Amino acid sequence: MPKKGQRLPWRLLFVWVGSGIKGANAHDSEEDATKAALDMFRTARLRESELEITIENRDTGEKIHMATNDALTAEIKANVERARSYAVNGAEAGVIADLVAETEGLLKGLKGAGSVKLRNALREELTDALKATPEAEGAEEPAGAIEGDVIPSHVAALIDKGAETALEAITLGAKMAEVAEAVSQIQLAMRKESVHKSGLPDLLAGGKKTRDRAGDIYRRVAAQLNPDDVDRADALKSLQRSVQNKNSDVLVSYLRGLDADKGAGLEEARRYFPDAAAKYLKAKEKETGKKPASLTEAVYALYATNGMELPRKGRTELERERRAQGKELESSTKDDDSKLTPEVRLENYFTTIMGELDKAQKNAAKLNGTQKRKVRNRLTALAARAQELADSI
Repeated sequence: MPKKGQRLPWRLLFVWVGSGIKGANAHDSEEDATKAALDMFRTARLRESELEITIENRDTGEKIHMATNDALTAEIKANVERARSYAVNGAEAGVIADLVAETEGLLKGLKGAGSVKLRNALREELTDALKATPEAEGAEEPAGAIEGDVIPSHVAALIDKGAETALEAITLGAKMAEVAEAVSQIQLAMRKESVHKSGLPDLLAGGKKTRDRAGDIYRRVAAQLNPDDVDRADALKSLQRSVQNKNSDVLVSYLRGLDADKGAGLEEARRYFPDAAAKYLKAKEKETGKKPASLTEAVYALYATNGMELPRKGRTELERERRAQGKELESSTKDDDSKLTPEVRLENYFTTIMGELDKAQKNAAKLNGTQKRKVRNRLTALAARAQELADSI
């Protein structure tokens, strides 16, 4: 980990072919720079855009040029090694099939002079890797399914979609609330595909692997930002916080939705929460008008049995209730204000002001560079007004 302010020796320079947009990012190691480059090429494929990258060491002058075929070849070779590992360790057929399908898609992306020969050679490597055995690789015995962070192709596609949505939003300046909800929906879809140690979908993102996959969305976007673009970097941080705030709303809405459409809800429960679906069907045989069977409650009960408390209300709903309670309390005490002495009234005013400033401080962290400058001006004016009052007393 480089020290703060330390010069990073590796630099990634990129050019979006066609638009001519250029940029550069600094990295601590060649490995980090290469990983960032591969992430950028994945986004370029989603955009159907061409990208050229040069990775250089500013100390030695070493340069590595990368084009689309170079990036695809690196990903394909990594998949070949994963396939070899799967074959040796006896991974499930479905996992291997997903990896092969993903690799075939990458192979089809190879274009230009020499691409046919390269594609055939890489496909032959993949075929050989799938034939690997424990004896050939020197392994003592099959170890079962691989335990590493192997991202299935459908989850990788969700990460790509999330990164594309986030990058487009902070580039075009879309409404943060709408984008945050869209990214949160994508992350919920990812959490449903991540397995918690209890065997249930990791809806609360309790596992490190689940959190890391969500973080991949932001890391891929950050790798494509110019390090000098402070406003967009702030916008990305703001989006990340907004998504975190939106997650409970999206999860609660999803859980309630299981009962909103019982047909689709039952299909969803059978796929992700089979034990809850079975409990629901059993309860449905005995349901009454006063006590209907509930898919939503079956899922809540399933998670509670496994020591996890799913939220009953989202952040927005809880904030709305708190504001309503505050207004009710304010209304009930308003009539008593006339009975207070001026000193007590002022003390109450100051307590309220301090509370509001605490709220302002929490929200100020969510602003981008331009917004922060405006707020500083407002606070300076507020401080001047407070000083005027102090001088007049």
